This record gives sequence, structure tokens and C-alpha cells, in this order.
Amino acid sequence: MVACFRFRLLSSQFLYYLSCAFLAALVIPGASAKYDTIVASNGEILQRLQDPNVAFIDSNGTIIVYSLTTGEEIPQGLASDGSGSGFDACALAWIVFSFTVGLPLLFLGVRGWRFTTAAAIGLAAALTSWAVFVNTLDNLGVSDVALTIFVLSLFGCGFLLGSLELSRVLGIQILGVLGGLALGIRIVLLGSGLLISDPSIFFVNWLIIGLCGFICSILVLWKQRFGVLNGCASTGSFLCALGVDLVINQQSGMSRGLRYLMDRNRYHVVGNVFSGYSPPMTTVIILAVSIAVTPAFAFAQHKVFKRPFWGVTTQCDLESLNPHDEELPRNEEPAATVTSSRVSSAMPETPISEKSLLPSDDEKKLKSCTTTNFSMSHD
Repeated sequence: MVACFRFRLLSSQFLYYLSCAFLAALVIPGASAKYDTIVASNGEILQRLQDPNVAFIDSNGTIIVYSLTTGEEIPQGLASDGSGSGFDACALAWIVFSFTVGLPLLFLGVRGWRFTTAAAIGLAAALTSWAVFVNTLDNLGVSDVALTIFVLSLFGCGFLLGSLELSRVLGIQILGVLGGLALGIRIVLLGSGLLISDPSIFFVNWLIIGLCGFICSILVLWKQRFGVLNGCASTGSFLCALGVDLVINQQSGMSRGLRYLMDRNRYHVVGNVFSGYSPPMTTVIILAVSIAVTPAFAFAQHKVFKRPFWGVTTQCDLESLNPHDEELPRNEEPAATVTSSRVSSAMPETPISEKSLLPSDDEKKLKSCTTTNFSMSHD
């Protein structure tokens, strides 16, 4: 049996300590990083760029990256991360994918419940697998085509799993988290070099993203319908914005920002960190507009689609519709009862005092039979 969660059952003290633990888990890795200089194997004193990498530019202008712990050179590879180039096959695949998944979520997310939960789990699988791969590949890496096919295949597997009813609660919760992450990532990508461009406090960018995801996950537990509406609108607007930006700016806009934010592979320091992230003005406009229209699309879906997210109201929903919202009858019996009550109220029963004093035909027949039986008994 699927467990039913309700935010109101959690005490405020418990949530306070849970929030503190979550924020501490995000802050500690960045706060514990070391910032110093080391002596490399060739005797040169190198300035540390980012833990665990150091960078050195020799007299010819060639960028060389050294390990912070060993002082050995780290060979560098391409940091395209499956994004492709221009409008090649990989780039077109991501454009089509962004609109195919983003548009239904943006316009019909709360109505197409099975598609929505399937897309949520599929997106979570794709995002996680992509981040893991780009941060664990060596300098040789893999081709963009292979990485794109692999990530989209994992999305397909997650989509199939999410379309099953047993994944309903999990899909709803993941959708809420994705909506928060989509909002936080766009906020961070608004600035040149990310919102917090100082490498020494790079973790603050992820702190903002994690906080947005955490708040939206709590929103799903507290008010499921509002959390689902926010998740659909935020995730859908993010994907649509990504698709539009890929068409306009190719790999130099949001695509570049996502790679700069998530790819911290030591073999991609030259291709990623040194190249930096400076979003074009069109990218900033697209990001700002996508954030601004998110509440509008969430409100529009709330007004247009009145039914519960899963199509019918069940006892194990994380949160039912607001009791003031209009709900459709679950079966025909309540509808018949309502209709009957309306008819009876429109045509009230006639009072006894106003009924006719003349006997009806049935009463005459009954009286005649009674008289006949009485006479036969006396004979």
C-alpha cells in the first residue's frame, strides 16, 4: 500500500532541523575546500584554480592543468558533453526533445497525468545519468552521438516506468523537485559566470538551486495540486526556453551555462572552466521571460482543468483538491440524487389541506369490495 503523506502532520520543529541539515549538507563540501599553492613536478609554483585542479600558462600561451595532490599534468579532453555543434544531429535531437516534453507539460501537465509522471521520472533519470557521465569521463571521452543516445535511452526507460500507476506517488514527488530545480538553475544562469561568479564560493550557486528544489518538494507534500501545477509549469517553461535558446544561440547560451554549472570534470578544465560562461542578451531575456510566465501557466492550468491530477479522487492522494474547488461526481448515483432533489424542490408536495376531497377511482373500488365482503359475512 502506498503511504499517504501530509505536511500538516509534521511538526514545525522537525522541519526546522531537517532544513538545517539539508542546508549544512550543501555548504560543508564548499566550505571545506582548500585554497593554496603547490609545487608541481617541474618545480614551477602554480596558482590553484579549483579543487582539485591547478592551472599554469607557459610562455607559449598553452594552458596546462596539474593535479593538486600529485603535481602531475592532467590531460585535457573535449567538453562538448553531448551537446553537439551548430545544428548537427545531436543538437537537433535536443531541440526536438525539449519541445516534445516541454510543451505538453507547460500547457496540459496537470491534465495529462500519466504523461506528466512518466516525463518527470524520465527527466530525473536523464539529468542524473548525464551529470554522472560528464563528470566521470576521462580525457578520451565518448562521442556526442553515443552520449546523446545513451541519455535519451535512459529517459525512455524512466518514461515507461513513470507511466505505470505504481509510480504515481514517486512521479508526483519528483515532479515537484524538478520544478524547483528548474527555477533555481534559471536564476543561477542569469548572471555572467553564473549568479555567484567567485570560484571560492561556487557552492552558493548550488545552495540556491538545492533550496529551490527543497521548497518545491515541501509544497507537493503540503498542497499537492499547487505543487503539481508549479512542477508542470516550471519544468515545461524551462524545457521550452532551452529549445528556443538552442535554436537562437546554439551551444553558446543555456547549453553553455548548463555545462559550466554541472561539468566539474578535471579533464574538462580547459574546455569548460577557462572558457567561462557569458550568456548573450537573448539568453538572459529568454531565461527571464520563462521564469515570469511560469505562474501564469500554472494558474491557467488550475482554472481550465478542475479534475484531480490522477483523474479520480483516491484515498491515498498526497493532497486532495481544495474543498471549495468544483469537483465532478464520481459515479452516476450522486448525480441522480442531485437531480431528484432539484425536481422535488421545484415541485413541492401538495399539502393535505389542498388535496381534493372527492374519492379517487381506487378508493371507490376498495370501498365497494369491503361492502360486498361485509354483506356476505352477515348472510
